Amino acid sequence: MHPPGKNVIHYPLDETSGGSWIALSDEGRVVCLLNGAFESFIPDPSYRKSRGQVVIDAVHESDIQYFTDNYNFEGIAPFTLLLFENPTFIQLIWDGTKKEVSPLSITEPHIWSSVTLYPPPVRAWRKSLFEKWLGETDVYNRETIIQFHQMANGDPDNDFIMNRRDVVRTLSITNVELRPKSSSILHLELDNELREEILVKYE
Repeated sequence: MHPPGKNVIHYPLDETSGGSWIALSDEGRVVCLLNGAFESFIPDPSYRKSRGQVVIDAVHESDIQYFTDNYNFEGIAPFTLLLFENPTFIQLIWDGTKKEVSPLSITEPHIWSSVTLYPPPVRAWRKSLFEKWLGETDVYNRETIIQFHQMANGDPDNDFIMNRRDVVRTLSITNVELRPKSSSILHLELDNELREEILVKYE
């Protein structure tokens, strides 16, 4: 969906916040959010803005550098934000007090796991599974990456499709594919096996 009167963006809607955890613009900018910064934290109910709204604001901002330099993060819960607009790839971490901005390689594979859901040993385990998959996979494309995210490893509390006694669990997978003349965002609802894709073509 997209708000009226602004450049068109596409994203799965978080109905609670009105924001999202991932979004694609018609210009090919992608923003993805993970809850938490460097370590787990105790939420404060007085936060002034949802982190999901930060995603929408980051996609709408005309310049990524201006966003990272000038956006007001005060009063927002800690998060990790990934921003891509070819050839720029940036990781922005807000720990609730200060921000840390780092450039990322666009030619190397990366993986992240939410610090609010997974302690350091589990994040390291997930990274090792990713590195093993990279070494064993001949073709990296949308379908093989989605298959990786659906891979079961015998630990439902920490698998990529996570289920902690139906209290906290993975509900969907969203994949963004960027090409020279087009992009698309694919959203999979796991409970009802719904698969929706939006294709964006560049002029």
